[in-house]
This record gives sequence, C-alpha cells and structure tokens, in this order.
Amino acid sequence: MRLEGQFRVQAAQDSVYDFLTDPAQVSRHMPDVKEVEVQDRDHFTVKARVGISHIKGTMVMKLTITDRQPPTSTTVIGKGTGLASVVDMVTGFTLETTENGETMVNWTGDVTVSGSLASFGPQGLLDRMARKNVETFIEGIRNGIATAIP
Repeated sequence: MRLEGQFRVQAAQDSVYDFLTDPAQVSRHMPDVKEVEVQDRDHFTVKARVGISHIKGTMVMKLTITDRQPPTSTTVIGKGTGLASVVDMVTGFTLETTENGETMVNWTGDVTVSGSLASFGPQGLLDRMARKNVETFIEGIRNGIATAIP
C-alpha cells in the first residue's frame, strides 16, 4: 500500500526537521500509542493498539531513522509484529520553505502487511484505517509543532 501527501506548518524548516526526526517528540503524536521506548536518536520502539473489525490487540513497531539529510529529508524504516501479522514500512519526508516562510512537508509511505491483518486489504478496510491514522498523525504533528516551536 502506498500513501503520500503534503501539509504545511507555520515554522522554520530547520525547526520542523528537528521535530520530525526526534523520536520522543514525534511518537507522542502517533495514533493509539500505548508505550514508546527510545533507544537512541535513530532507534525507537512503539507499542500501539490496533483494531480492524474483530481483530484487536497490540502491535510492536521497531523504527529506525535513516538517511538523514538535515534540514531537508529523512527516511524511517519500521517493522511491526503482533496480532498474527507483520507490517513492513518505509516512510520519508522532504521539506521546503514556502514563499511566506511556512514549511511544506511532502511525505510518502510504503506499507506491506502480511498475516491476519492482510485479509482486510481486499475489502479496503486496511486502506481506510491507514488513511485515517495518517490524518490523525498529521493533525497531531501540526499541533505538536505549533506548541513546541514558538
């Protein structure tokens, strides 16, 4: 499943980059997160509640920030397990400053799901859940940046 989009935030590009590449900051805005363990500036583990139809439980995602290109772009690679499923994910973003000093965040995500959760792909449930979670995450990021960056 491929997801992509863009959004604007009213903050300087370097501050947005710092926020988006800080596991402690970014993980606070991930939907349904129960617990976060930051190993170092590039590695963190997230435990989150997941539920589609009758399958509900906890998924553990191990995330690694790679390919840092401050203050323009980075990539995050993740592998999640739980609910008799595996999720492999590669996400990334590029930043650019707009004419009025805002930062445009262009993002992409490639997600592969196997196991029990994959059975919901053909009905479109998985795609709808992913898009809803991305919207919630983006709104959280926008609010987090507005609060954290003066």
